[in-house]
Amino acid sequence: LKKALAAKVKPIVVINKVDRPVVRIQEVMDEVLELFMELGADDDQLEFPTVYASALQGTSSLDPDLSTQEPSMDCLF
Repeated sequence: LKKALAAKVKPIVVINKVDRPVVRIQEVMDEVLELFMELGADDDQLEFPTVYASALQGTSSLDPDLSTQEPSMDCLF
């Protein structure tokens, strides 16, 4: 990640296990932002796209709402 950020690559963050009863999406996002800042991410890199997924169910979405989850990982592409 450090090398990717140094090369000015804009990462895609995937938050998995959004199907669990206790979901910590905001906490995880805060931790990711903190890590990116510690690694020297620029402002553009801090505006990263986020995919919310359930690998167990094989679904993903750009929205954390489970009702918008689709049975594929197409949103990555």
